[in-house]
Amino acid sequence: MGNTPNDGKFRTSDLYFAAYLKVADVPFETTEMDGDRTVFIFSRVEGMRDLRDQYYRRTSQVPALSYADEIQALKALVHMR
Repeated sequence: MGNTPNDGKFRTSDLYFAAYLKVADVPFETTEMDGDRTVFIFSRVEGMRDLRDQYYRRTSQVPALSYADEIQALKALVHMR
């Protein structure tokens, strides 16, 4: 699953990272299927690399309850398919 830099989209199948991006106010567009996996598609925004680095370095700060809410919402979206 690669990201195509020229299409202006960011794709991830990582539900928890997708929830983080939503809490970080990255515009969520839609989902698509890649085999049996759900892929979350976001608009690519300035600072996307910084958000990714902060997430994986465990230095990001987002409201915990908002993050938990987004995880639940994305899980519901996945199970609707």
